[in-house]
Order: sequence, then structure tokens, then C-alpha cells
Amino acid sequence: MTIPDGELRETFFPERLRDRLESLGTVAWSDSTDDLTETELCERIPGVDVLVTGWGSPRVTGDVLDAADDLELVAHTGGSVGSLVSEAVYDAGVSVVSANDVMAEFTAEHTFALILSDLRAVPDLDRGMGFGEWAGDDTDIRTLYERAVGLVGLGSVGRTLLDYLAPFDVEVSVYDPYVDPDDLAEFPHAELTDLDGALDSAVVSVHAARTEETVGMLDADRLAQVPDGALFVNTARAEIVVEEALIEEIKSGRFRCALDVYHEEPLPPEAELRQLDGALLTPHVGGSQIRPPLTEAILDDIERFQRGEELAHAIPRAQWETMTR
Repeated sequence: MTIPDGELRETFFPERLRDRLESLGTVAWSDSTDDLTETELCERIPGVDVLVTGWGSPRVTGDVLDAADDLELVAHTGGSVGSLVSEAVYDAGVSVVSANDVMAEFTAEHTFALILSDLRAVPDLDRGMGFGEWAGDDTDIRTLYERAVGLVGLGSVGRTLLDYLAPFDVEVSVYDPYVDPDDLAEFPHAELTDLDGALDSAVVSVHAARTEETVGMLDADRLAQVPDGALFVNTARAEIVVEEALIEEIKSGRFRCALDVYHEEPLPPEAELRQLDGALLTPHVGGSQIRPPLTEAILDDIERFQRGEELAHAIPRAQWETMTR
């Protein structure tokens, strides 16, 4: 167990889940309140069959694998393992699981909530009610029904969001160069398109992973393709969007945004984004605040691993290669 002692571990492993983990075998809990270093992990990993990791855990490198004589499974309580495990893990035949799919469900739920909240003007109406106003007739209340939605990247979050969008009779344009058209066969309301097609939508939602090719992908020229009056949503990674360009668009009033991720986190109190009328902001809580179900998912897979069953939350090498780093 590499998660340090403290509040973070308490939220991922409340007593009932600590007891459940300890029922599966001998658990070596980290007794430090700081993240382990790679060197410390190398010292502690001999004899370990299952490595349970979390945010801040050191990368499982070739050196760590050289020190590990029994390691068969890396079980990550977070989502992406792109920066957690190395190619050496897969070369060594060590299985990798994470709570990525479970976290994706929560992130998609949050994304959907942001979309509906903005379109239905919930924050504005709530603010007005707090000031004693009754201004519904003067508020720009819109609907999601029969709107054009563009997804920049698909992934696990985007796939779940497609399910949420289906009852609204939307037409979804999906840009993801790693997705085959057959992958969308179960979503008749969605079709693959190029990036221009995804951006030309009434609601544009970003779900791409943060990789070398996606950082800064949505710059001023790309954001200029988002239609007037649209809603731009980012619950993925802030670095995919050039922040200065997005701020200029929101300041112009050309379109609105709903964000859960930022270039600097926590977002400073003086940040310009906080002052913009056209920005709906939440503090990076989309997939990370509902934590026990994430732990339960990886404990389920540890039990499957012990029984020699197929792992439900496995991250194959091909998926790892395209995950956020």
C-alpha cells in the first residue's frame, strides 16, 4: 500500500474497506505521511504480490520491477495509470487494474450536470432568487433537446456521457482518432467526425487525454470555430485548452464555458476565470470526491485475481498508451 497515512487514505479506505483489504492477505500499510519515493518503493516491494497505489504514488519503473520478486498485480485506486506504470510493467507480464471506469461514470455525471445547469441557467436563477428577484422571464433558459453536441475525445467518460445524452434526441459528433466507427455501433445518435465537425456544435465537451499531441490542441484558432452562443465544457484536462484564448472568448461573450479543471489548481482567488460572467466553475470534483466506490472496484478485482478470474477493471497496454500523463 503506497498511499500515505492521513486524510487522503482515510477517504479512500474507511474502516470497512481497510478491514476488507486486510481480509485478503497481509497488508503493509505505508506509515509515512508523505508520498513514497521510487527508492523507498524499491526497498519495500520485495515479497509483495499486489501493489495498491493512489495519487502521488511513485512510478513503477524498471528499477522497481527489478526489486520486485513476487509482484503480479498493480491495483490503482485512481483513474489514469499513464504516469504510474511504465512499459516495463507490461513487459514483465504484471497485470494492471484501476478504478478508471468507475471514476469515468462520476465524471460523466458531473459533466452532464454542468451541461444541464448551464443550459437551464440554474446558477443565474439561484443567484437571482437569493437576491429576492423573480426574473425567470428575463433569463436565457435553453434546452438540451435536439441540440448538436460535439465530443473532443471519447474515452470512458465520453462513452458514459453518450448514454446520458441519448434520451434528449441529440446528434453527437465525436472526434477521436483512436476510435473505430464500429465502436459507436451501439450509439445511433453519435458519429465520428474530424475536429472541425466536433467543434461546430451547440455544446462542445472535452474528453481527450492529456498527452504530448493534445496539450494546447484547442488554441485560439480552434476555439474560434466554436459557434456563437455555444457552451464549451472541459472536465478532462486543462492543458488541452490554451487558457488565455478561452478567457478571451468568454470575455467577448461569444460563448459560455463550464469548467472543472484548471492550469493551476487550486484555482487562485484572484484568477481571472473567477471573475467572468460566462464561466460556470467547479473545483475539480468531477470524478474524485466520491472515493469509496473507487476503492471497492479495485478490491473486487484483487479478489478476482486471487480466484484466478478475469479482471473487470484491467488496463491493457493499448489503453495505457493513450491515457493521461
